[in-house]
Amino acid sequence: MLIKNIEVNDLTECAKLLVQVYAEPQYQENWNEIDAYNYLKRFFDIEPNRCFIAIENNTIVGAVFAYSYPWHSETLVYIQELFVNSNQRKKGIAKSLLNSVCMNETTKIWLVANENTGASEFYQKLGFKKDGSYKFNYGELKF
Repeated sequence: MLIKNIEVNDLTECAKLLVQVYAEPQYQENWNEIDAYNYLKRFFDIEPNRCFIAIENNTIVGAVFAYSYPWHSETLVYIQELFVNSNQRKKGIAKSLLNSVCMNETTKIWLVANENTGASEFYQKLGFKKDGSYKFNYGELKF
């Protein structure tokens, strides 16, 4: 397996993989490739050196899109997307992608994970906490 920085010409294949992964029963999300491409490109454009793909047999099997920003006196990394082909899971791909994002250093990370999937359990095994002083809130603003 090869982990490398994403290049612009990788985004189409990453978008196809995102559509495939999020269509699976555990997510049941209805992405189309154009929207997935535009979504991923937006985060790629923020900080391309924190975006990586995993390649196996000349095929992209996983990707991570992350960006960093100053937080108090530290740098915080936000994982926007991390996805791996379901046939390639439990092979260390996601962990390798995270190590690349962190540049093999101890890094503070924030992310959102769907509790109804294996992603939440995966992050907990890595030492992430579900609960902390910040809570995820969502809703609509109506004016």
